[in-house]
Amino acid sequence: MVNKDLKHIIILLICFLVAVFNSIFLFNNNYLDLKKDYEKNLKLYEVIVYSLGNIRYSLAAYFWIRTEFFIHYSGFVTINNLPEIVYYAKLITILNPNFVEAYDFGAYQLAFFLNLPKEALDFIKEGIKNNPNEYKLYFTAGMIYNQKIKNYNESYKWFLKSLELIRKNKLNIDNQEFFRLYRFLADSAYELNKYTEAYIYYNKSMDYSTNKESMKNTPLYKKIIENLYK
Repeated sequence: MVNKDLKHIIILLICFLVAVFNSIFLFNNNYLDLKKDYEKNLKLYEVIVYSLGNIRYSLAAYFWIRTEFFIHYSGFVTINNLPEIVYYAKLITILNPNFVEAYDFGAYQLAFFLNLPKEALDFIKEGIKNNPNEYKLYFTAGMIYNQKIKNYNESYKWFLKSLELIRKNKLNIDNQEFFRLYRFLADSAYELNKYTEAYIYYNKSMDYSTNKESMKNTPLYKKIIENLYK
């Protein structure tokens, strides 16, 4: 633990020195006419303070790279070290509240691997507060409500908000994401006895499936059809 903390301290010091030297360089060379952006002459300490403030973004990127390496390449991800990985995700969002992937990843691990859905929802809602136009965060919130909390009113609401943002922002997302979103909407609508909506969303999900025939044989589809024509 001491060695790991020492490594992070060294990284922080390196970032600090880089920021200071970079500030001095920009100031001395008046790079991009920085002084002209102010009515008064820009002070060196102002440039340094500004640069140091931006260290947090570099550190957030560093911790995210560490997290991704740990997950995808180390081969040592277990239920025992997941809390540490989630800790890094939370640390990243403290350093950079606009780091959407860290919110999404951390909330998913909390809910589905550490079985802490309420804590996951608190985390993902913090992410939504800081990034209100990110459809992925609403989708993850919907999944947690749907699969872990079993609150289908809430899951339906969050999935609809995710779909609304995709349409509003004209996002070009891949077919698999559309498939999952419409499938979850169909499931939530079915659980709320909204059989017409469930049928519409399920058929919409089939538009993004590579095997439409197999989808017509799923238990969910059969239950939707059965209740739709009662």
